Amino acid sequence: MNIQEESTPLIKQQHVVLKVNDKDKQHSHDHKHHASSGSPPSSPKLTPTTGRRMGSLDAVRGITIFGMILVDNQGGPDVIWPLKETEWNGLSTADLIFPSFLFICGFSVALALKNSKNDIKTWANIIRRTFLLFFIQCFLNLMAHHFVFDSFRIMGVLQRIAICYFLSCMSFLCFPVFLQRLFLIATSTVYLGLMYGWNVPGCGKGQLTPSCNAGSYIDNKVFGPNMIHPNDPEGLLSTLMAFVTTWMGVEFGRIFTTYYKKYNYSQFDIIARWMILVILFIVPAIGLGATVLPFNKLIWSFSFALFTVGAGGALILVAYIVVDVVEWGPKVRKAVDISIQPFVWIGMNPITIYSFMVFIEIIFMFYLNVGSVSLWTAIYEKMYLSWLKNGYLASTVFSLGWFVFFDLIAYIMHRNKIFIKL
Repeated sequence: MNIQEESTPLIKQQHVVLKVNDKDKQHSHDHKHHASSGSPPSSPKLTPTTGRRMGSLDAVRGITIFGMILVDNQGGPDVIWPLKETEWNGLSTADLIFPSFLFICGFSVALALKNSKNDIKTWANIIRRTFLLFFIQCFLNLMAHHFVFDSFRIMGVLQRIAICYFLSCMSFLCFPVFLQRLFLIATSTVYLGLMYGWNVPGCGKGQLTPSCNAGSYIDNKVFGPNMIHPNDPEGLLSTLMAFVTTWMGVEFGRIFTTYYKKYNYSQFDIIARWMILVILFIVPAIGLGATVLPFNKLIWSFSFALFTVGAGGALILVAYIVVDVVEWGPKVRKAVDISIQPFVWIGMNPITIYSFMVFIEIIFMFYLNVGSVSLWTAIYEKMYLSWLKNGYLASTVFSLGWFVFFDLIAYIMHRNKIFIKL
């Protein structure tokens, strides 16, 4: 399994499948009408995922990478609020982008492993992909530090994805459903006990400042200088709660892949259950975040984890309805397809585009210079800030320019059917 499987390779292919399904649905309706002696037909059922791909999954994955590109490629310090990550306590739309990607990764695990055997071949693929994800980001981090091993950062975005992916696969393949959820509760309990209940040496119990919290203390002991100080945003303890976000993506995916068959769910049943789960996570998250447990992405606070599950669920819910469920008219259908296509291109090669983005950032920021400034800064100041004048506008347009560039790369790969799987 990789984070791209069970997605739509081509939007046109998805439409062919939907048209076939429409015909099949009509034949099925006629058959039921004759066989049921006048009883009303049941609500339409989902077709098996083995013969039908979920087009919205690629679009959502691409939207999250789009968000990462905008947030990570600002030209200067003036950043508009939706794209500005919270420095400590608080919540912005930028804070939800990476968690939503993790949620979609979990959703993909449920789709890809639903029929997999717990055997050596499956585990060989899982371990290989986990290692590659971890290694790619480690190499990029090392490159950013000019290959000085003493100070390069060990953790990072892809490392967190690798750990959450591995834990999700392990739980999905090795445990029955009851133990999977017990493992999730145990993981949350360990995090809560350490982050809020541990008397951290030199800090005390329940201290939640950048330099004084359980996660920062553990990371300093494990990684020493090989981390972002004083608090690594992808630290070990916070990764436990990031796994919670990822695993709930698995639960949402299981409703789509397994329960519809087991309990004869209709599309409406799936949407209703997703909607209920979204509400059940977002409402208490807001209550906790506004009172005793503030939202905090850098330590992935409990309230933040709950909210990201609701946000990720809402994102896949809306995309599923718009792309896969609603039978739009021809003109609207065409407009929807055109509007999501740029995100689908990126969504088909998300890790490749993300890794290439980080590589370009490193080269332009740390290896190429124009006079006394980096090439990155020179491009921003000469090509954007010099004529746009306003720093917020210039920085936003600069990041959009990078999105167009990376989306063009994704389009070329898509057009040539290049889908790089780890």
